[in-house]
Amino acid sequence: MIVLDASVLVTVLVDDDATSTDVALQRMRDDLHWVVPEHAIIETVHALRGLMLVGKISHRQLDEHTQTLVDWALDAWPTIPLLSRVLELAHNVSAYDAAYIALAEELGAPLMTADGRLARVPGVRCPVVTIAVSDSR
Repeated sequence: MIVLDASVLVTVLVDDDATSTDVALQRMRDDLHWVVPEHAIIETVHALRGLMLVGKISHRQLDEHTQTLVDWALDAWPTIPLLSRVLELAHNVSAYDAAYIALAEELGAPLMTADGRLARVPGVRCPVVTIAVSDSR
């Protein structure tokens, strides 16, 4: 089981940097139980839409990437049971990011992210696997 954040999902869907995408995909292939907090899917679609609005991807690609996200059948977990830990962590990161950490801690699973800040949050009680992303995105 591995908790994925939106930055990894977007990277795997659209990043043309083979190195970062390959690292993420290999880790995802090694552990096929992909878990996200319930807001991650909307957060990912929001990021994809932003890429479309600035011309980085087409509307067709937005639709295709969104369908791929649905096809992955991510194991989306409710965030309400995580709220107390989210509030503890939210002094150092957004509540959205804190939910990824809190879920990984709750499940005893690693968190995979392309956001290096999450690996540096004080008091994190789960392994954080950080992948590099290209600046082209």
